[in-house]
Amino acid sequence: MAEETSPVQSAKMDRIAKLTLALGGFMLLLLISFPFTMSSGSLSGTAPYLLYSLFLTSVGIVIGISLTWLNDPTRSTETTGSDTQNTKSEVPMLSADEKVVVDVLSSNGGSMWQAEVVKASGFTNSKASRLLSRMENSGLIRRIRDGMGKRIELTLGGD
Repeated sequence: MAEETSPVQSAKMDRIAKLTLALGGFMLLLLISFPFTMSSGSLSGTAPYLLYSLFLTSVGIVIGISLTWLNDPTRSTETTGSDTQNTKSEVPMLSADEKVVVDVLSSNGGSMWQAEVVKASGFTNSKASRLLSRMENSGLIRRIRDGMGKRIELTLGGD
């Protein structure tokens, strides 16, 4: 597992990543404009092109690392005090179909039969089954077999 970082360390890393991203973007702009500023006679041989491609690649890697850090879905940007308890209960980013299911379940007390969810959502049986399986695997809902049917309970990642 990844190591936990304090909010202060995370904020510092965010600032560093944003600064690195800005500098990387500026360097990329300079590197792209470089061939247009040089005369054709001064770029003889393969060495300048190799160095140019090496710098361009390294700037791309720096930009990629910065964007990866800033867009990491596993890190939390607000983890101070009581916010650490609230981040677990917040609704994760949902697809449009998942939002429909969550809304249907929420409006019915957080628990319904699967057949009722299918009727209320307007999905086909197969689409609803695939969607509910995905939601169950991600911890948004829990399906409980009860006789011939399944009961759907909304967990929103709590369990």
